[in-house]
Amino acid sequence: MSITLPSATRPITGKMVLIWIVAFFAVIIAVNLTFVYFALDSWPGLTTQKAYEEGVAYNKTLESAARQDAMGWRSHVALGPSTPKGTRMLTLTMTGPDGPLAGLAAQARLTRPLGEGLTVDARLAEDRPGLYAALLRLPALGRWQVEVTARAPDGRSFRMVHEIQAGDAK
Repeated sequence: MSITLPSATRPITGKMVLIWIVAFFAVIIAVNLTFVYFALDSWPGLTTQKAYEEGVAYNKTLESAARQDAMGWRSHVALGPSTPKGTRMLTLTMTGPDGPLAGLAAQARLTRPLGEGLTVDARLAEDRPGLYAALLRLPALGRWQVEVTARAPDGRSFRMVHEIQAGDAK
């Protein structure tokens, strides 16, 4: 028993194979270039402007983090709802091993993880022992990184980065 295949109306030639191979790789290259364009357009690739200097000083960064951990200070950041005027209350709760920490000079810098140029600085006032607050206006909704800096009268300092959500989480 033998199987007969229907004859092709068009024979496969070297020229046809070459056209198919070139078309295949052209599609692959076009897709890759599209991905590269959108990747470079959506994220600049830099998280710091001084990467080399920070790398050289990394041991100092580790020592500073160990000193901060030894203090036993903890922080919590919260963002209140928007008022009719578009402002929000940013609150910082600072606690130590013995309870709330009073008398600190506290500041916060809010930045967007994506996008550049959106930064809000706030000096937090002590509302009651361990609770610091500031009224601020955020230029955009979404995710924000809050870098908290608190300094005690005796010179000890604390730095922590928190993330908050302004607006509805999707």
